Amino acid sequence: MDKKTLLKKVPIFSGISNRDINIIAKSMVEKKYPKGAHLFFENEEGNTLYVIIHGLVKIYTADKSGRIKTLTYLKDGDFFGEMAMLDQEKRSASAIVVEDAEVLALNRSDVQKEILDNPLIALKLLKTLSARLRYCDKQIEDLTFRNLPGRVASTLLDLAAKYGVKTSSGIRLDLKLTHQELADIIGTAREVVTSILGDFREGGCVEDIDKHLIIKNEKELRSWIT
Repeated sequence: MDKKTLLKKVPIFSGISNRDINIIAKSMVEKKYPKGAHLFFENEEGNTLYVIIHGLVKIYTADKSGRIKTLTYLKDGDFFGEMAMLDQEKRSASAIVVEDAEVLALNRSDVQKEILDNPLIALKLLKTLSARLRYCDKQIEDLTFRNLPGRVASTLLDLAAKYGVKTSSGIRLDLKLTHQELADIIGTAREVVTSILGDFREGGCVEDIDKHLIIKNEKELRSWIT
């Protein structure tokens, strides 16, 4: 699939003219990264916007002791790296490839030109940034007001909304996350997540099938959010 066809599938570029798509495609560089590769690190200089063609990328922060807080997972059609590119500050987080990824990279000057020339891109960019800000607000709310079972339940439902696939068994999370990876999202210890998931299983809320978590009873899982 050529870059023009790929760009039309990306939400922030959908709906713009073929002429503009051609201009953007010519300035974009296609790159491939294997699992485990970093696209950038927190506090680095950043002047590139990345669009995922296919693959999975994790955005995270880490403290001096190496503890990780996962901010989000991004998949096909998602973009990232826009903050440092727009405000010219250093990267606020790191990006690592979770599943072999192919991305399109666009530098700051080209993005800024396209935003000025295409208000539709600017509006879609703002819409996505607003959605991410709302998600951050929700994470702050969970950390401030939810108990740990509620935070785990809330996180699973958020993941289901973005990566859930309806099956005969329930909503399957189309991500193979370990208990440690879930803990990194929630901001707690792996042992805590393992214990809480055990309670959810006993209550008939979730189960594991082929290393994928299945939400069997969404209503019951929501009842844990207090």
